[in-house]
Amino acid sequence: MLSPMPARASTRQSQTSKPPRAVARIARGNRGRRAPSSAELAMQSPESAHYRQMLAVLTQFRVVIANLKKHYQDVEKTTGVTGTQLWALVAISQQPGLTVGTLARELAVHQSTASNLLDRLVELGYVTRAREGIDQRVVSLYLTDKGKTTANNAPQPSMGMLQHALLSLPDERVAGLREHLDELIGAIGVKRKAGEGTPLSTLLHKDGLKAGRTKTRKT
Repeated sequence: MLSPMPARASTRQSQTSKPPRAVARIARGNRGRRAPSSAELAMQSPESAHYRQMLAVLTQFRVVIANLKKHYQDVEKTTGVTGTQLWALVAISQQPGLTVGTLARELAVHQSTASNLLDRLVELGYVTRAREGIDQRVVSLYLTDKGKTTANNAPQPSMGMLQHALLSLPDERVAGLREHLDELIGAIGVKRKAGEGTPLSTLLHKDGLKAGRTKTRKT
Protein backbone atom coordinates (compact mmCIF):
# COMPACT_ATOMS: atom_id res chain seq x y z
CA MET A 1 0.00 0.00 0.00
CA LEU A 2 1.20 3.49 -0.82
CA SER A 3 1.82 5.84 2.07
CA PRO A 4 -0.63 8.80 2.30
CA MET A 5 2.07 11.10 3.67
CA PRO A 6 2.96 12.79 0.40
CA ALA A 7 -0.69 13.62 -0.24
CA ARG A 8 -1.02 15.19 3.23
CA ALA A 9 2.16 17.13 2.72
CA SER A 10 0.88 18.39 -0.59
CA THR A 11 -2.37 19.49 1.01
CA ARG A 12 -0.52 21.22 3.84
CA GLN A 13 1.67 23.03 1.35
CA SER A 14 -1.33 24.26 -0.66
CA GLN A 15 -2.98 25.54 2.52
CA THR A 16 0.04 27.50 3.65
CA SER A 17 0.55 28.98 0.20
CA LYS A 18 -2.67 31.04 0.56
CA PRO A 19 -3.38 33.34 3.55
CA PRO A 20 -6.41 32.44 5.68
CA ARG A 21 -9.52 34.59 5.23
CA ALA A 22 -8.98 36.36 8.54
CA VAL A 23 -5.44 37.34 7.55
CA ALA A 24 -6.69 38.60 4.20
CA ARG A 25 -9.34 40.75 5.88
CA ILE A 26 -6.73 42.27 8.20
CA ALA A 27 -4.47 43.01 5.26
CA ARG A 28 -7.30 44.71 3.37
CA GLY A 29 -8.20 46.73 6.47
CA ASN A 30 -4.64 47.94 6.92
CA ARG A 31 -4.41 48.95 3.29
CA GLY A 32 -7.60 51.04 3.52
CA ARG A 33 -6.75 52.72 6.80
CA ARG A 34 -5.64 56.36 6.42
CA ALA A 35 -2.79 57.56 8.58
CA PRO A 36 -3.84 60.46 10.86
CA SER A 37 -2.80 63.92 9.67
CA SER A 38 -0.54 66.19 11.71
CA ALA A 39 -3.58 68.33 12.59
CA GLU A 40 -5.51 65.29 13.81
CA LEU A 41 -2.57 64.21 15.93
CA ALA A 42 -2.23 67.73 17.38
CA MET A 43 -5.93 67.75 18.35
CA GLN A 44 -5.22 64.74 20.53
CA SER A 45 -2.76 66.87 22.54
CA PRO A 46 -4.57 70.14 23.38
CA GLU A 47 -1.88 71.06 25.90
CA SER A 48 0.91 70.89 23.33
CA ALA A 49 2.75 74.02 22.18
CA HIS A 50 1.50 73.46 18.61
CA TYR A 51 -2.13 73.42 19.71
CA ARG A 52 -1.69 76.52 21.89
CA GLN A 53 -0.08 78.37 18.99
CA MET A 54 -3.06 77.47 16.81
CA LEU A 55 -5.42 78.96 19.39
CA ALA A 56 -3.35 82.15 19.59
CA VAL A 57 -3.43 82.64 15.81
CA LEU A 58 -7.16 81.84 15.72
CA THR A 59 -7.72 84.55 18.32
CA GLN A 60 -5.76 87.01 16.17
CA PHE A 61 -7.97 86.22 13.17
CA ARG A 62 -11.04 86.85 15.32
CA VAL A 63 -9.70 90.25 16.39
CA VAL A 64 -8.95 91.25 12.78
CA ILE A 65 -12.34 90.12 11.45
CA ALA A 66 -14.33 91.68 14.31
CA ASN A 67 -12.59 95.05 13.91
CA LEU A 68 -12.95 95.03 10.12
CA LYS A 69 -16.64 94.32 10.44
CA LYS A 70 -17.11 97.15 12.95
CA HIS A 71 -15.14 99.55 10.74
CA TYR A 72 -17.32 98.81 7.70
CA GLN A 73 -20.48 99.17 9.80
CA ASP A 74 -19.28 102.56 11.05
CA VAL A 75 -18.44 103.69 7.50
CA GLU A 76 -21.89 102.76 6.21
CA LYS A 77 -23.62 104.37 9.18
CA THR A 78 -21.62 107.61 8.83
CA THR A 79 -21.50 108.02 5.05
CA GLY A 80 -24.40 105.98 3.70
CA VAL A 81 -22.07 104.01 1.41
CA THR A 82 -20.29 100.70 1.93
CA GLY A 83 -16.59 100.42 2.64
CA THR A 84 -15.78 99.40 -0.93
CA GLN A 85 -17.95 102.16 -2.39
CA LEU A 86 -16.04 104.65 -0.25
CA TRP A 87 -12.71 103.21 -1.36
CA ALA A 88 -13.83 103.65 -4.97
CA LEU A 89 -14.76 107.29 -4.30
CA VAL A 90 -11.36 107.94 -2.75
CA ALA A 91 -9.58 106.27 -5.69
CA ILE A 92 -11.51 108.40 -8.21
CA SER A 93 -10.88 111.57 -6.18
CA GLN A 94 -7.14 110.86 -6.30
CA GLN A 95 -7.18 110.04 -10.03
CA PRO A 96 -9.97 112.00 -11.77
CA GLY A 97 -10.73 110.43 -15.16
CA LEU A 98 -10.02 106.91 -13.91
CA THR A 99 -11.33 104.09 -16.14
CA VAL A 100 -13.40 101.13 -14.95
CA GLY A 101 -10.59 98.69 -15.69
CA THR A 102 -8.08 100.70 -13.71
CA LEU A 103 -10.51 101.03 -10.80
CA ALA A 104 -11.03 97.25 -10.77
CA ARG A 105 -7.25 96.77 -10.52
CA GLU A 106 -6.98 99.42 -7.79
CA LEU A 107 -9.63 97.63 -5.71
CA ALA A 108 -8.49 94.07 -6.65
CA VAL A 109 -12.00 93.10 -7.78
CA HIS A 110 -13.44 91.64 -10.97
CA GLN A 111 -14.27 94.19 -13.66
CA SER A 112 -17.92 93.12 -13.57
CA THR A 113 -17.95 93.83 -9.82
CA ALA A 114 -16.44 97.27 -10.45
CA SER A 115 -19.07 97.98 -13.11
CA ASN A 116 -21.90 97.03 -10.74
CA LEU A 117 -20.30 99.16 -8.05
CA LEU A 118 -20.17 102.17 -10.36
CA ASP A 119 -23.74 101.65 -11.54
CA ARG A 120 -24.84 102.04 -7.93
CA LEU A 121 -22.61 105.07 -7.27
CA VAL A 122 -23.93 106.77 -10.41
CA GLU A 123 -27.50 105.98 -9.37
CA LEU A 124 -26.88 107.48 -5.93
CA GLY A 125 -25.36 110.63 -7.46
CA TYR A 126 -21.75 110.20 -6.30
CA VAL A 127 -20.07 109.53 -9.67
CA THR A 128 -20.50 110.61 -13.28
CA ARG A 129 -19.25 108.88 -16.40
CA ALA A 130 -17.80 110.77 -19.34
CA ARG A 131 -16.89 109.42 -22.78
CA GLU A 132 -13.55 110.84 -23.82
CA GLY A 133 -10.94 110.33 -26.49
CA ILE A 134 -11.15 110.59 -30.26
CA ASP A 135 -13.46 107.62 -30.74
CA GLN A 136 -15.47 108.29 -27.56
CA ARG A 137 -15.03 104.67 -26.46
CA VAL A 138 -13.03 105.44 -23.32
CA VAL A 139 -15.30 105.92 -20.29
CA SER A 140 -13.74 108.11 -17.61
CA LEU A 141 -14.98 108.45 -14.05
CA TYR A 142 -15.39 111.66 -12.06
CA LEU A 143 -16.87 112.54 -8.68
CA THR A 144 -19.87 114.80 -8.34
CA ASP A 145 -19.95 117.44 -5.61
CA LYS A 146 -21.78 114.92 -3.44
CA GLY A 147 -19.08 112.34 -4.11
CA LYS A 148 -16.29 114.79 -3.29
CA THR A 149 -17.94 115.76 -0.01
CA THR A 150 -18.38 112.13 0.99
CA ALA A 151 -14.78 111.23 0.10
CA ASN A 152 -13.37 114.26 1.94
CA ASN A 153 -15.42 113.80 5.11
CA ALA A 154 -15.24 110.00 5.37
CA PRO A 155 -13.99 108.31 8.54
CA GLN A 156 -10.37 107.28 8.36
CA PRO A 157 -8.78 105.19 7.04
CA SER A 158 -11.05 105.86 4.09
CA MET A 159 -9.52 103.19 1.86
CA GLY A 160 -10.17 100.53 4.48
CA MET A 161 -8.63 99.45 7.77
CA LEU A 162 -6.90 96.32 6.47
CA GLN A 163 -5.61 98.00 3.30
CA HIS A 164 -4.20 100.88 5.34
CA ALA A 165 -2.59 98.52 7.85
CA LEU A 166 -0.92 96.45 5.12
CA LEU A 167 0.47 99.57 3.45
CA SER A 168 1.80 100.72 6.83
CA LEU A 169 3.93 97.59 7.21
CA PRO A 170 7.40 97.28 5.63
CA ASP A 171 7.34 95.66 2.20
CA GLU A 172 9.28 92.60 3.35
CA ARG A 173 6.72 92.01 6.12
CA VAL A 174 3.84 92.14 3.65
CA ALA A 175 5.72 89.78 1.30
CA GLY A 176 6.27 87.34 4.16
CA LEU A 177 2.63 87.59 5.22
CA ARG A 178 1.55 86.87 1.65
CA GLU A 179 3.75 83.78 1.53
CA HIS A 180 2.44 82.47 4.85
CA LEU A 181 -1.17 83.08 3.88
CA ASP A 182 -0.60 81.21 0.62
CA GLU A 183 0.57 78.25 2.73
CA LEU A 184 -2.50 78.60 4.94
CA ILE A 185 -4.84 78.64 1.93
CA GLY A 186 -3.11 75.52 0.64
CA ALA A 187 -3.47 73.82 4.02
CA ILE A 188 -7.17 74.65 4.08
CA GLY A 189 -7.38 72.73 0.82
CA VAL A 190 -9.47 75.06 -1.33
CA LYS A 191 -9.45 74.12 -5.00
CA ARG A 192 -10.45 77.60 -6.16
CA LYS A 193 -9.92 80.78 -4.23
CA ALA A 194 -13.56 81.60 -3.59
CA GLY A 195 -14.09 85.23 -2.70
CA GLU A 196 -10.79 86.54 -4.01
CA GLY A 197 -12.58 88.97 -6.36
CA THR A 198 -15.33 89.92 -3.90
CA PRO A 199 -14.88 93.04 -1.75
CA LEU A 200 -14.29 92.55 1.97
CA SER A 201 -17.21 94.79 2.90
CA THR A 202 -19.47 92.43 0.93
CA LEU A 203 -18.00 89.28 2.49
CA LEU A 204 -18.36 90.73 6.00
CA HIS A 205 -21.87 92.06 5.44
CA LYS A 206 -24.71 90.09 7.01
CA ASP A 207 -25.89 89.19 3.49
CA GLY A 208 -22.36 88.88 2.14
CA LEU A 209 -22.42 85.11 1.63
CA LYS A 210 -25.62 85.32 -0.39
CA ALA A 211 -24.31 88.32 -2.35
CA GLY A 212 -21.06 86.51 -3.13
CA ARG A 213 -22.98 83.69 -4.82
CA THR A 214 -24.87 85.93 -7.23
CA LYS A 215 -23.55 87.10 -10.55
CA THR A 216 -24.44 90.71 -9.80
CA ARG A 217 -22.73 91.54 -6.57
CA LYS A 218 -23.91 94.44 -4.45
CA THR A 219 -20.83 96.14 -3.10
